[in-house]
Amino acid sequence: MTMSFAAGWWVNAQRADARISLLKKEHAEQTMRAGASALASYSRMEKTKDDAIKSAQARAERLQADAGAAAAAADGLRKQLAGVPARIAAASRAAVDEYAATAGELLSACTAEYQWMARQADGHANDARLMLEAWPVQK
Repeated sequence: MTMSFAAGWWVNAQRADARISLLKKEHAEQTMRAGASALASYSRMEKTKDDAIKSAQARAERLQADAGAAAAAADGLRKQLAGVPARIAAASRAAVDEYAATAGELLSACTAEYQWMARQADGHANDARLMLEAWPVQK
C-alpha cells in the first residue's frame, strides 16, 4: 500500500512539475510578447516624435525665411517713407490728396490684417493652453 501511495505521490508530483513548467513557459512567452509590444509602441512614439521635430524645424526655417522677406519689405517701405515729406512739399494739391486717400486705404488694410492676425494668435494661444491644461499630470 505504501508503494502504491508513493507511486501515486510521485505521479502527482510529476504532473505538478509539468504544470509548473508549462506555466513558466506561458509566462515567458507572455513576457516576450509584452516586451515586443512595448518596443513596437515605443518605436511608433519615437518615430512620431522625430517626425514632429523635423516638421517643427522645417516650419522654423520657413518662418525665418518669411521673417527675413518681411524685414526686407519693411526696410524698403521705410526708405520710401523717408522721402515722403520732400515729395509732398513739392507735389501738387491733387497729388497730396491722392496720397492721403491711398495712405488711408493702406492703413485700413493694415488694420484689418493686424486684427485678423491677432484673432489667429489668440486662437493659437487658446489651443495651446487647452493642450497644456488637458495633458495628464503625473504626480
